[in-house]
Amino acid sequence: MVVQSMTGNPNFMNLPPEINLLLITAAIDDLELKAQAAIKGGTDKNLAKYLAESHLVDLMGKLQDFVQVASNGAPLIIESSGMEVRRERVPSILLDAVSDPDANVGKNSGEVLVAWAGLVGAKGYVVEMKLPVSIIPGPAVPQSIPGGADSSVITAPTAATIEWIRIDTVTKSRLLVEGLATGKVYSFRIAAFNAAGQGAYSQTVSSVAK
Repeated sequence: MVVQSMTGNPNFMNLPPEINLLLITAAIDDLELKAQAAIKGGTDKNLAKYLAESHLVDLMGKLQDFVQVASNGAPLIIESSGMEVRRERVPSILLDAVSDPDANVGKNSGEVLVAWAGLVGAKGYVVEMKLPVSIIPGPAVPQSIPGGADSSVITAPTAATIEWIRIDTVTKSRLLVEGLATGKVYSFRIAAFNAAGQGAYSQTVSSVAK
């Protein structure tokens, strides 16, 4: 686990203020709980899972950037953090925007099927969703961080502060989104990625979840 490898690691002793291992641990635990709850279904539970996942992705992205800079790209130091070394060094360019996105009502209640034209050279696709304004949650209730960390509270993100929520990363050119509120309009956008990074987003498509 990355957090365990980073804790007390002599290669990364001076963590910047924006990197808090206790916050990351709490976010991982929170996502696990919300993912388990979402298995049983329910719009509120799926929304909570999407928000928790987006929060953890943001925290891990900051940690990954720090490790890359602090290690100066040295493979052994990067691996000591519990992260994998990016070994692919082949020349590559960013892919164009995904074309022909579409969103349609799914077969079951609360489902929307998002599909798009695949791009040659894409390693995968990032799918993001924009929540209907009418179901944006209110401010999160602060929660204490165990262990007496410097940051005394966690404020979970809400849709009010996250315009787009990353809901999945897939290798196929389609995604069935489940657990949505019926009668509400949801918007989606897709971006392809390869070794060079993430390309431009597609046009936004929308559909009612019935």
